[in-house]
Amino acid sequence: MGPNGEHTILVWDEAGKVSDAVRRAAIGAPVWRVSERPKSSDLEQVDLAIVALYGRSDWSKISSLILRTRTVIVSTTSDRSDASRAFASGAFGYLELGLSARALRRAIRGAVRGEPAYSRAVLGDRIRIELGTSASRATRSLALTPRQREVVALIATGASDKEIGTALGIATATAQKHVTRLLRRLDVPNRAAAVAATLY
Repeated sequence: MGPNGEHTILVWDEAGKVSDAVRRAAIGAPVWRVSERPKSSDLEQVDLAIVALYGRSDWSKISSLILRTRTVIVSTTSDRSDASRAFASGAFGYLELGLSARALRRAIRGAVRGEPAYSRAVLGDRIRIELGTSASRATRSLALTPRQREVVALIATGASDKEIGTALGIATATAQKHVTRLLRRLDVPNRAAAVAATLY
């Protein structure tokens, strides 16, 4: 927060296009532009960082900024893979520069107040991905036999082949065969992946 109790926004923008759009949106807070990677001392003075995304960007630099402060990415492209990347990296928001000044103002003001700034389209894409992943996991889980479901539940507790055998009243060698068949059926490389594929 600034010296007068105002929220301050830092815009990391090499070309100035995003910074200009943010200023035109009349956020109602001081906007400070830097053209190079922000320093730690810069970040101590701001409530929100905005990163201008032009074409190919160095996501490692952006990710390090995201780890240090609340960060919204404003893209000059319409590449939805960047939106997924922003979401996965923990960015506080991802907006496209084509938004109206009113929509941009509303999203940035919301981000300053603690509301994530993702467009409905980006959130819709993310929800579809999550639903598809959940459906895929549910389908995999349903494809298991009752015995395989018992085995994966025991694996989830960290049980060894011997412990699985003891719990199910079968030989250790038989438990090993069940685990091998389970991994093959789920098409996963190891026990942890089997648990992830069926329970989470």
